[in-house]
Amino acid sequence: MRILQINRRSASLRASVAALTVLIAMPLSSAIVFAQSAGLPTGWTIRADAGGNRNDVTTAIRKPGFQVATGPATILFDGTMRASGNWRLESTIHLFDPGARAEGFGLLFGGRDLNGVAPHYAYALVRRDGKALLKVRDGENTRTVRDWAANGAIPVWKPGVPGSSVAYRLVVEAIGDRVTMWVGATKVLDAARTEMPTEGIVGLRVNHGLTLYVENISVAPVTTR
Repeated sequence: MRILQINRRSASLRASVAALTVLIAMPLSSAIVFAQSAGLPTGWTIRADAGGNRNDVTTAIRKPGFQVATGPATILFDGTMRASGNWRLESTIHLFDPGARAEGFGLLFGGRDLNGVAPHYAYALVRRDGKALLKVRDGENTRTVRDWAANGAIPVWKPGVPGSSVAYRLVVEAIGDRVTMWVGATKVLDAARTEMPTEGIVGLRVNHGLTLYVENISVAPVTTR
């Protein structure tokens, strides 16, 4: 079992840094106070979408996790975190005020060539309006496996106390011939395993202009009878 305990916008690098610096001082919805320092956990990598600059993505370690503020859409991963066979991938992610945009964020899996010219991976995302998506990137192209669909189990962002966040407990399981996405204890989307890559690197996918706190992420094999 591979577990990484990493419990906990911008047109320019300066804007991203300013936004992250302010939010580090703001409380999470859970009201936990975290120590923080610049960077990512050891082994983690940032890759911006084509046309984006990874320098416009800012991160800060806030033990026991980390925070990320994206400029361009981005993937984040540790190449040693991989899944094969039957597995379960899960993470708790806190969303800070996304403004008026409905941008997706969530889990990446089945990744290969993520540092190459034609990365391949699948991803399961949620967004502020209570919808979820399953999608695949094949190099420069993407294809939608399950389009944005609403589910009452997905929290909806509502303005509240300044600096507060909304927590999303995300799970993806690849068991037998199915890939299933859960939010909390509720299944929100699923697809045939043949529709999506499931063998390879796992990590995070964050669309543009979002600030998140990644409380934890883990992947483990699932034993079936």
